[in-house]
Amino acid sequence: MMSLFKKAEAHAAAKPDPKGTGYDLDIEADGDDPATAATVVNALYAKYKKNHERRKDYASLFSFLIFVGFYMSILFLQRSANEAYELTSTLKNNLIPEDTTMKGSAEVRDWIASVVTTTWQDARCGDGRCEAPFEYPEYGRFGCKADCNLLKTESQITPIQIDVYFNFSHPKGSVSPIDLMQDASWNLCPMEVDELIGPKKIFHGSDCYYETDQRFEQQVGHVVREIDDVPDGDWSVVVKKDIFLKVAGAVRPRFNVTVEAKNKRLLLAAHYGQIRRKYEVTTYQAIKTHLGKTNLTLAHEQLQLYLDITNNSLVEANATAATTAATANTTNPYDWDGNQTALVADMLLRRTMVNVSMAAGSLCASSFTGEQYLNVTDYAVVPITLYNATLFSSDGDLQTNGCSCVQGAELNSDPETYCYCYGPLAVNPDAVVDPNRVGVENVTVSFTVAKQRACSEVWRWLLLDTSTSWNQHLSLAWTANIAAQATAQSVADTEFTSVLTWLSQLSPVTFFEINQMKGTDVTRLDEASLTTLKNDNVVSERALDGNATVVANAIRTSYPYHEQLIALIDARLAVVNTPTLTTPLYASPPEFPFNFTYMVPTSLDIANALYPDDDLHAEVDVDIVEWNPAVLARQQYAFMTCNLLERAEQYVGTCVKPEDAVDPATNQPGPMVEDPEYANVDGRTSIYLTQTRFQKLCEGICVCEVDALDADGGDVVKKGCATIAGPGHFCTCEVCRVTAQFDNVEYPGNATAVAKRRLLGFGGGGGDGMSRAEFAARGDRWSLPHRRLLLENGPQRRRQGRNGRKLLQTDLDTILTAVQALAVKQSNIDTNVAAVQQAQAIANQDANDHHSDTALETIIKAGFDDLKKGTDSLSASLEEILAKQQQALAAAQESLAIQERTNALAESAERSIARLETAVQKQRESIQNAYKTGAFADVAQYVAIQEDAVITRERKAKENLLMNSPCQMKVLYYSFSLDNFNNTVPPVAYRERFVGLNNRVLAGMLIYVERKNLMKCTSSRFDDIDATCSGGRDIASYGVDPVFKLGTPLYVADYDNFETLTKVYNCSEFSNADVGISATYNDGADASVTGNHAPYCQELYNARDIPYGFRHKALPGYAAGFPFFFDINLSAEEAQRWIDVMNYGLMIDDVKTQKVTAQLIVYNAELGYFGNVMVFFEFSDGGKVRVTHSLNTIKVELYDTQADMSRLAMEIILVLGVAWSVYEELMDVVDTKKRTGTYGAYFSSVWNYVDVASITLHVVTLIMWFSYGFGLAANFAPDIHYDIYKNLEASAFVTNLKVPNQMVEMGAMFLEMKSLVEYLQLYMTFSGINIMLLLGRILKLMDFQPRLGVITHTLALATADLTHFFVIFAMIFMGYAFIGHVIFGYSSSHFADITASVNSLFQNLLGDITYFMEDFKTANGLNFVVAMIYFYTFNIFVFMILFNFLLAIICDAFGEVKANASESVSVSTELGPMLNDSWRSTFRSFYRNHVPESRVRRQLKIWRGENPDESDEEVFDEPDLKVLKYDDTKELDMAGVEKGVRRGGGG
Repeated sequence: MMSLFKKAEAHAAAKPDPKGTGYDLDIEADGDDPATAATVVNALYAKYKKNHERRKDYASLFSFLIFVGFYMSILFLQRSANEAYELTSTLKNNLIPEDTTMKGSAEVRDWIASVVTTTWQDARCGDGRCEAPFEYPEYGRFGCKADCNLLKTESQITPIQIDVYFNFSHPKGSVSPIDLMQDASWNLCPMEVDELIGPKKIFHGSDCYYETDQRFEQQVGHVVREIDDVPDGDWSVVVKKDIFLKVAGAVRPRFNVTVEAKNKRLLLAAHYGQIRRKYEVTTYQAIKTHLGKTNLTLAHEQLQLYLDITNNSLVEANATAATTAATANTTNPYDWDGNQTALVADMLLRRTMVNVSMAAGSLCASSFTGEQYLNVTDYAVVPITLYNATLFSSDGDLQTNGCSCVQGAELNSDPETYCYCYGPLAVNPDAVVDPNRVGVENVTVSFTVAKQRACSEVWRWLLLDTSTSWNQHLSLAWTANIAAQATAQSVADTEFTSVLTWLSQLSPVTFFEINQMKGTDVTRLDEASLTTLKNDNVVSERALDGNATVVANAIRTSYPYHEQLIALIDARLAVVNTPTLTTPLYASPPEFPFNFTYMVPTSLDIANALYPDDDLHAEVDVDIVEWNPAVLARQQYAFMTCNLLERAEQYVGTCVKPEDAVDPATNQPGPMVEDPEYANVDGRTSIYLTQTRFQKLCEGICVCEVDALDADGGDVVKKGCATIAGPGHFCTCEVCRVTAQFDNVEYPGNATAVAKRRLLGFGGGGGDGMSRAEFAARGDRWSLPHRRLLLENGPQRRRQGRNGRKLLQTDLDTILTAVQALAVKQSNIDTNVAAVQQAQAIANQDANDHHSDTALETIIKAGFDDLKKGTDSLSASLEEILAKQQQALAAAQESLAIQERTNALAESAERSIARLETAVQKQRESIQNAYKTGAFADVAQYVAIQEDAVITRERKAKENLLMNSPCQMKVLYYSFSLDNFNNTVPPVAYRERFVGLNNRVLAGMLIYVERKNLMKCTSSRFDDIDATCSGGRDIASYGVDPVFKLGTPLYVADYDNFETLTKVYNCSEFSNADVGISATYNDGADASVTGNHAPYCQELYNARDIPYGFRHKALPGYAAGFPFFFDINLSAEEAQRWIDVMNYGLMIDDVKTQKVTAQLIVYNAELGYFGNVMVFFEFSDGGKVRVTHSLNTIKVELYDTQADMSRLAMEIILVLGVAWSVYEELMDVVDTKKRTGTYGAYFSSVWNYVDVASITLHVVTLIMWFSYGFGLAANFAPDIHYDIYKNLEASAFVTNLKVPNQMVEMGAMFLEMKSLVEYLQLYMTFSGINIMLLLGRILKLMDFQPRLGVITHTLALATADLTHFFVIFAMIFMGYAFIGHVIFGYSSSHFADITASVNSLFQNLLGDITYFMEDFKTANGLNFVVAMIYFYTFNIFVFMILFNFLLAIICDAFGEVKANASESVSVSTELGPMLNDSWRSTFRSFYRNHVPESRVRRQLKIWRGENPDESDEEVFDEPDLKVLKYDDTKELDMAGVEKGVRRGGGG
C-alpha cells in the first residue's frame, strides 16, 4: 500500500493545480472530473483507514499475546510446578494409600503404623555426623562411638560405684529364700518423674543401663558394680520384686570413693603405726618396771610363790591321805592343822628375816652384800664361804638351823627386830657349830656372826638361787627385751584386726574399697595396699632412730648389768615416747561400733604431718544415695516393721502413760482388766496398761516409731516410747488392748492352798465386743483375732486397694485360660507359618521341575517372586503378631505369678497360725503338768512362765502374720542425681524425621478421630437382629490404657495396684478450681453402676475403674473429636510403643469410629516448599472405609533470592499492565457512551463481558497474591516442635497432657497450613479461570482476520444447531446416566451415584470402558443381559449416532466459513508489507524513496480538503478490493493509484 501511495504522490506532483491549492486532482491524463477525483480520494482514504485499523488490530493482538505470555510467565515462576511436583510425587509415593477403600479399622491402623515406622527412624551410627543430642558419645551399651567418640573423652563424667547388699534369709513356714532370691532383680535406669509418669531425659532415653535386669546368685552377699561412664542426669536404682525388702545398697561417686578409700587407708596406716609404737613404749616401760623392782618387793613375790606351792603340796598330801584312809576304812592320819600351823610360822619367820635383812639403811643391807659375802657377777668362780647354801631356799629349814627373829634381842629397850642363825647344834645363842670350819667341832658363834649369817643367807637366796634369784629376774627382762617388737606387733595386730572386722560389718563399702588396692610401692599412695602403708609407717620411723635397732639387737653378754639395759631402753623411749609418735588416731583399745568420725583430738594433725601431700582433713561426700540400711546393718527380717500401717495396722502403736490409757470403744479410761495381784478379791480391776503383764506384752508386740531429725539435721527414726515420749510411757496397740490375752493363764488363789487354784477370766471379754462367757466358750481362744486380721489385712487384700479392686480365684482361672488360649493360638500360628513356608517350597520346586520353557521363564519367575514377596510379607506379619502375643503372654504369666505368690503367702500364713495354735496348746498343757508335779519353786515362777508364754505366743503370731505379708509389691526406685561437673547442657534439639530423603516433618503426625454416637434405630421391626444405629457426635472418653489391660504386650503387672494406678491417674490433679473443672464420682444414685467411687473419677476411669485411653480435646478447625499426636521427638522404639497404645487401647475401632484424619506437614529446604498431607478415612454406613486425601505444596519464602526480586519486578510491571487494561476498558465504556448515548450499549457484546470478567479476575488475583506473599506467607512461622504431652517416654498414661500444653497452638499451625494451601489453591484456580478468559479475549482479537477468526466464525455460525444438539444430547446422556445408577448403582462403584454415572459414561465416550470390563462382563443372569443391552445401546445411540451429528454440525459450519475466507489475504501476506513498511519508516534515512504512513495520511486528508492536523473520527467500513472503482464505471488499479499519488504529492 505504501508503494501505491508513493506512485499516487508522484503522479499528483506532475499536474498543475487549477484551483491554486497546490494539488492536482486529475487522476488520469485524459480526464480531470472533480467528482471522480473526490471519489478516488475518499476510496483511497477509506482503504488507508482499513489498512490502518488492520495494523492496529495486529498490534493489539500481538501486544495482548505478549501480555498473556508475560502473565503466564509470572504464574509459572510463582507456582514453579516442576519443583512442587517433585515434593508432591515424593509425598504421594510415601504417604498416600494405594487403595481408595479399606476393609476396616485394622487396615487404617496398619497404614498409620507403616507411616510412623517408616518415618520415625533413629539416627544411624556411622554416617559421620553426630546428631546431638540424639546421637551422643558412647557409654555403657549406648551411644555412637563412630560419630561422637567416647563419652569419657568428650565430657566430664561421673564414675560411680553401685554396692548392692542382699540377705534373702527368711523364716521357715513362709516363702523360700531361694524364691525370693530368684524373683528379685535390679538395674540402673533413668529416674522417672513421679515414678510412672516418665523418665527425665538422659542421653539414651528410658532404657536401663543394663540390657537385662541383674539377678542374684546367692542368698546372702554383696555385689559391686563399678561404672566409669555414667553421664550427668537423674537416675534410679530400680529394684523389682523385693517384696520383703531384702535388698539394700548405696551409690557412690567412684572418684569420691577412691579418694575416701585412700584417706581411710592412710588414716588406718597412721593409726596402726601409732598404736604399734604405743605398745612398743608400753613394752619397754614394762621391762623398766620389771627391772625397777626393789629387792624387798622381789623377795616378797618369791615368798608368796613359795607359800602357794607349799600350801598346794599340803592340800595334795591331805587329799591323798584321806583317800587312803577311806579305802582302809580308817581315820585320816595326816596332821593338817599342825602342818598349817608350821607353815604359817615358817612364813612369818621368812618374811621377818627378809624385812629385817633388806630394810633400807640397815646394817645388813650396807655391810653384808659385798663380794666377800656374795659374788653377784659369777658366783661359780668365787666361792662364797657362808654357813649353808640352801638355808633360805625352799628346801631349807630355818628353825632347824637355829634361825629366829627377836625384837630387842640386844637391848630390851631396843625396838628393832634382829634375826640370827646359829646352826642346828646350838645349845645357846653364843655356842654354835660353824659348818664352814672343817674339822672344827663345837665352835661357838658370836651374836654378831649369827646376825651376819642370817643377813647373808637371805641375800644369797635372793641374788644367787637358781629359781628365785636376781639372775633369773634379769633373764626375764632380757627375754622381754628381745621379744619387745614382736609383743608390740602382736598386740597392735590384734587390736587392728578388731577394727577391720568391725569396719567390714558396719561399713562394708569402705572396707571393700580399702582392700581394693594391692600395690606394694609405698611411694604410690593411690595404689599401695593398707598392709604396705602400715608396715612402711613403722619401718620408716624406726629407720630414723638408731636406738631402735640397738635396743632390739642388744644381748645380755654385751650388757650384763641391768643398768645398761635400762640405759638402752631409755635412749629409745626418749625418741619414741612422744605424743606425735604414740597418740592413736582412734580409740585404743577400740570401741564398738568403730567409726571414722570419732577421732582422738589433735590426731588428725599427726596424720597430716605423716602425709603432708594429702588433705586428710577433707570430708568427702561418699554416699549419693543409700537405701534399706537395715540390711546394711545385717538386721534381718525387715518385714517385722516395714509398712505396718497397711500390712498390719493392729500392731502400730502409740505412746501413752498407763494411767492415761483410753479405751477406743468407750472413750473412757481403760480397758479395765481384773488385776491378778488381787486374786482373792473378785471384781478388783485396773487399767490394763498399769499391770506389768500387759506392759511387757505391749512392749513386746507393738511398734512405736517416729521420724525425727538428729543434732546435725539428718533424718533419724526414734524407736521406743522412752526415746519418743520419755520415761513412764509405754507403746500400746490394738492387739495388746485385747483384754482376754491372759485368760488362759492360771493364777492360784494363794501360795499355800494349791487346791484353790482357779482360772480367772480377766477383763470380761476379748476386747472386740464379746463377753467373758462368749470368749471362754470359744474354742479358738486367741488365734481367731489374728486369723480375722490376716484375712482382712493380708497380702491378698492389700493389692486390691481401698475399694476392693482385686483378682479372685475366678480371675486367676480366667487369666490362666487366657494364657493357655494365647499359647494355643501361638502354636496354631507357628503351624500355619510352617505350612505356608512348606507350600512355598513345594511351589518353588514344582516351578523348577515343570516350567523349563524359556519363553515363560520371565513370567514364571516374576510370578513366583511375587509369591515369595507375599509369603515373606505374611511371614513377617505373622512373626510380628507372634512377638506381640509372646509379650502379652509374658505379661499375663508375670501377673499370674504375682497373684499365685500372694495367694501362697496368704495360705502359708493360715498354716502358720494353725501350727502355732497347736504348739500353744501343747505348751500350756506342759506348763500345767509341770506345775501339778511340783516342778516350780513357787507360784510366782509358775505364773511368770505362763505370762511369758502368752507374750511369746503373741510375738510368734505377729511374726507368722508379717512373714507372710509382703512389705510392698511395687517396683522400688532409689533415685539420685549426677551433676557434679557442670557439664554444658545439651542444646534444645528435636529429632529429624523425614519423608523420603529430605522432607523434614514439622511437629509430628496428627491422628484425629471423630466418633459417632450409637442410639436405637427409628424402626423397631428388626430389633431382634440389630437395634443400634448411629446418630450424632460422641465425645465421651473411651478406650483403655493398655498398660493396665491384662493380655496386651504393654501390660505391666507391677503397675496394676491401687497405689500406682491412683498415682498415675490422679483425679485431684485433673481438678482445677480456677477454671471450674472438678472430678466427679459415683454418688450411688444408680445402683447398677458399681464403679467410679472415689478416687476413681468418671473423667479418667470407666465404670469398672479402669483408666480410659483417650479423652476429648478440641482443636481449632476440626470437628469435635480425639487427637492423638505422634511427636517428632519420639524415638523409633517409643513411636512403636505409641502405636501399640493406639492399637491395644482401641483408639480406632469398627463400631463407633466415624472419621479418622491423618495430617502431616513437611518442609523441603532444598526446594523451599512446605507440603501439607491430609488423608481422610471415612467409615461409611455400608461397612467400608473410604480413603481420600488432600496433598498440596506451597512456598512461603517468596521474596528472598535475587530471582524472587526479579519476579517481583515483573509482578510490578504486571500490576501496571492490569491498571492500563482497566483504564482502556473504562475508556471503551466512555467511548461507547459518547457514540451511543448509553452505557448499556457496551454490554450488548458478549466479548465485553469476557473482558470485564478477565480484568476483574486480574485485579482480584493480584490482590490475593500480594496479600498472600506479604501477609499470610510472611506471617507463617511454624515451630519445629510443640510441647503437648507431659512426658513422651512415660511408661503409663502416655497421653497425659502437659500443663500448660501447646496442643491448641499445634492445631492452629495445622489449620493455618491448611488455610494457606486453600488460599493458594483458590488463587491458582482464579488464575486458571483468568487464563481461560484471556484465551477467549485472544480469540476476540483474532476475529478481525478471516483466517485467524475461523474458530469464532465457525462457532458463531453453528451456534443455533449446537444449541439444539446439546439439548437432545443432554436428555439422552443424562437418561442413560440415571438408568445406569438405578440399575447398576447397588453393585458397581462406577454407577454408585449420579456423579459417578456421568463420569463413567463420559469416559466411555473417550474410549475408557473400565466399568464394562470390571462390572458388566462379570455380571450373572438377568443383570448380564441388561448390562449388555445398556452398554450397546448407549454406544450406538450416543457414541456412534449423536457424536457423528455433532461432528456434522461443526464440519458444515467450518466448511462455509472456510469458503468465505478462501479469498482473504493470509496473515503472512498482510504482515509482510506491514513489517516492511515499519522497518523502512523506522530506518528512513537508509530508504530515501520510502513514503511513511503519516505522510500518506496527511496527503489524503489534504486531497479531501480536510485539516491534516485534526484527528480522524470517521470510520469507513468498505470491503477489501483489488481495484479502486469510481464514477460507477471506471476502475483504478494499483499502478494508477500510485501514479496519481505521486503526481498529487509532488514526488
